[in-house]
Amino acid sequence: MPTLIVGPNWVGDMMMAHGLIQNIHGNRPDDRIHVLAPDWCLDVARRMPEVSGWISLPFAHGELNLKGRWAFAQTLKAEQYHRAFVLPNSFKSALIPWMAGIPRRIGWRGEWRQWLLTDCRVLVESRFPMMLDRYAALNYPKNLALSALQLPSPTASPTLQVDPENQRTLQDRFGLDPARLVVVCPGAEYGPAKAWPMERHAEVVHQLLLDGYQVALLGSANDQEAGGAITAGVPEGDRANLKNVIGQTRLLDAIDLIGMSRAVLTHDSGLMHIAAAVGRPLVALYGPSSMEETPPLSQRAEMLTHAVPCQPCFQRTCPLGHQACLTELSVDRVMDAMTRALGQVD
Repeated sequence: MPTLIVGPNWVGDMMMAHGLIQNIHGNRPDDRIHVLAPDWCLDVARRMPEVSGWISLPFAHGELNLKGRWAFAQTLKAEQYHRAFVLPNSFKSALIPWMAGIPRRIGWRGEWRQWLLTDCRVLVESRFPMMLDRYAALNYPKNLALSALQLPSPTASPTLQVDPENQRTLQDRFGLDPARLVVVCPGAEYGPAKAWPMERHAEVVHQLLLDGYQVALLGSANDQEAGGAITAGVPEGDRANLKNVIGQTRLLDAIDLIGMSRAVLTHDSGLMHIAAAVGRPLVALYGPSSMEETPPLSQRAEMLTHAVPCQPCFQRTCPLGHQACLTELSVDRVMDAMTRALGQVD
């Protein structure tokens, strides 16, 4: 009988769910695993080899629509799921498995949903500092998963498959040279507090271009302003090897494009976790978020920040107005880290 994973609403969080998915598959390899998630996260699950079904959540973010959720839940009954892992903490995320009559519904307590879950856990964050382990713990009985240190086996790091055929298509489409390609991801979907200044991105990009690398700017349509600012910050005569492909790729393309790069520069973002999961050397810039809770799970990653007492604050906009955790992070430090990343040999 199959298992349903009600997936998170953020790409990075979906990546952290892969530890749970690998754990489920390792314990019961004959069970099919289906993932229910918003479209913008579902493509990540398509590159997880353990997942055999992908279900698009047909509701807008924040939309309750009880009648629509009930009708949608009835379409899931034919699969006869024997359990559902509900990873978001919202009330709405637990409604569909309950409406579908899935007999075991497992998740952490949150948003008045205790009665919707048959196995509702109380999270003590200090016992599970990493989101990867928080998700994986749900696959064990409560008495075997009291902390990350007590999990019966280590949680596997996320890994994603790449598509070589699509990589060749992207090379031709954008004129990319994997032998000298560096990917820069300037986006900060969470909020401006996560963004290193774009003029400093431009300085790093310019130096990489002068050193003979090809640089691709990668991100969603929401990052086009950042891409334009970085491009404008590079002298026009030095832009021949600068490829601004922001807003021109699907998430599946982003996975494959990152997978063919020499190294990646990114904020703490979903693309950071993708870079780690496809094994690319990367430099991750941290501001208001936590290196302990959501680090890039790779031995080839280097995390940078400017340590300040108020960090991490988890605010979308700096409440103190100075954003010192990132504005005080120098170009030289970032460029030195990129040099180390580019020096790694596959």
